[in-house]
Amino acid sequence: MAEMFHEEDADLAPIQSKTVAVIGYGSQGHAHALNLRDSGVNVVVGLREGSASIAKAEEAGLTVKSVADAVKEGDLVTILAPDQVQAALYNEVIEPNLKPGAALLFAHGFNIHFDYIKPAAGHDVIMVAPKGPGHVVRREFEAGRGVPVLVCVEQDASGEAWPLVLSYAKALGGLRAGAIKTSFREETETDLFGEQDVLCGGLSRLITTGFEVLTEAGYQPEMAYFEVCHEMKMIVDLIYEGGISKQRWSISDTAEYGDYVSGPRVIDEHVKQNMKAVLSDIQDGTFARRFMEDQAAGAPEFKKLRAEGEKHPIEATGRKIRALFSWGDEVKDADYHEGSVAR
Repeated sequence: MAEMFHEEDADLAPIQSKTVAVIGYGSQGHAHALNLRDSGVNVVVGLREGSASIAKAEEAGLTVKSVADAVKEGDLVTILAPDQVQAALYNEVIEPNLKPGAALLFAHGFNIHFDYIKPAAGHDVIMVAPKGPGHVVRREFEAGRGVPVLVCVEQDASGEAWPLVLSYAKALGGLRAGAIKTSFREETETDLFGEQDVLCGGLSRLITTGFEVLTEAGYQPEMAYFEVCHEMKMIVDLIYEGGISKQRWSISDTAEYGDYVSGPRVIDEHVKQNMKAVLSDIQDGTFARRFMEDQAAGAPEFKKLRAEGEKHPIEATGRKIRALFSWGDEVKDADYHEGSVAR
């Protein structure tokens, strides 16, 4: 069983004695900065010149500086930039301005585990990774609750890295729910595997393939969309609430029986072997190299695959179906443009 930590296992004093520079003010950045601030921590946000997030952070009452100036002040620097830009940002701006002995905190282990960022020996390298999007981390904190977090130490230069990481996790609100002890390697490899084999790659492909099978068999696209995509939320919500057992408890006997006899025909041993091959590519760095090399070249493969996905017939059908529901008129994410993956 994993080792876990809770509120009583940590003290806020270590993090409250430090100035924390939060680099980035996106989904996770705003949650980290605001939760730490509200826990009595001195926070400065580091953003590039011209960033649209400057006004948002300042409106929230936070001190905003350039990345370089924020890093110069930070006793602990939280790096929350996207994976593909972290290494260049670290090498060009963060490392040259780091205080001697300043700690480095990450919310994902990609760049440390795959050696794209190699901190000098004098810095603690730690992780606090909330298992939820930033807006949920913030919302739960404000409600007096928390989102579970993963915590680990890659480099303990000070000899005090564990009290520090737990103090940070407590200030973030994570210890209200609980923290699981892990490692940079385990967090990175399991996170990438989950995204690629199940949550994103696996699920997206399962949905679109099911849609293709039904429409190629002559069924209406709208019917196919309802049966292989729209109802997915109901199933996932039930699993989220009570695991696979509650999902099976809630559905009809017909659906449950079909689960048992047909599920293994779709997700068979061949699929499991393919999953293992994907895991191998993650473990040996093949995926990381492919992703980072493509990004460094301007992301031609990434953009091509994104464009192909946006053109799939299920997307046009989905827009028609979603427009039928009253909640379709609600603005959930003001910066999202229907049908486009581009950020």
